[in-house]
Amino acid sequence: MKTLDSHTGRCLPVYPHPILNLECSSGEKFLIISDVHIGWEERLRKAGLKVDLSGNVIEMVRVLLDVQHKTGISNLIILGDLKSSTSIITKSEWGNVPLFIRTLEKSFNIFIIPGNHDGKLSHLLPLNTNLLLPSGLRIDDVLLFHGHTRPRITSDINRIIIGHLHPVLKKDGSIFNNSKVWVKIVLSKIISRHGKNQEERNIEIIILPHFNELIDYYSKSSKIRVGPPNKSKLPFLDMLIYKQHWTLLNGYMYSTDGTLVGTLQDVMTLLYGTSSNQRTETLN
Repeated sequence: MKTLDSHTGRCLPVYPHPILNLECSSGEKFLIISDVHIGWEERLRKAGLKVDLSGNVIEMVRVLLDVQHKTGISNLIILGDLKSSTSIITKSEWGNVPLFIRTLEKSFNIFIIPGNHDGKLSHLLPLNTNLLLPSGLRIDDVLLFHGHTRPRITSDINRIIIGHLHPVLKKDGSIFNNSKVWVKIVLSKIISRHGKNQEERNIEIIILPHFNELIDYYSKSSKIRVGPPNKSKLPFLDMLIYKQHWTLLNGYMYSTDGTLVGTLQDVMTLLYGTSSNQRTETLN
């Protein structure tokens, strides 16, 4: 996953950070992050951990400013879950979400796509902040959204970039077990052109790791949750597979330093809470 080429641009993970660099056909570049979860610090404090509520936010700002300085990229897309609570605003969110955005706006043009935890987010943002719709943002042939919705995916979309899952490798015996990962999924479909020639078309899905490092403390103790049969944790993926008849062709997991650490079986565990061959055969 060193470089991911699309028809019109490139995606380059900014290792070792959970940050994606998207370069579009015009040459304009965007840094992309997801699942900042400002306010998560309160959960850890209630669990008995000594956490500096604003210190972690300041550290996340520092990382982004350092990457901006090294890359020169001044566009930042936040793929949802900027805050941690869902339908309320907590005390720390009242102070730290504005701190995060106002500090970054001095160096970035910021675009925010709401996630399922971003209820009432507009109350925390400066008036000129680009708060987009949950259906996401399109750049060239790339569609970006949080991952919890079912946006319209047109026939000219070749890549989908999401967050939402906080992907972590669950693989006993691996030195990367319980580590957060990048995920790439490849979907395939045979299509006909004007009722004559058939050709294979692929869609690539990239799932970003969570940006807030403190979520790692929760991920290491969390269990895999098994959902209903043949239902993944991504509604739009189920729509593509079961209603539009795409096939889950392959899947990969990469560590935050770019090492290949998981294959399709591990991706199935992430998506469905199981790594069984029976589930894989059902989707193929």
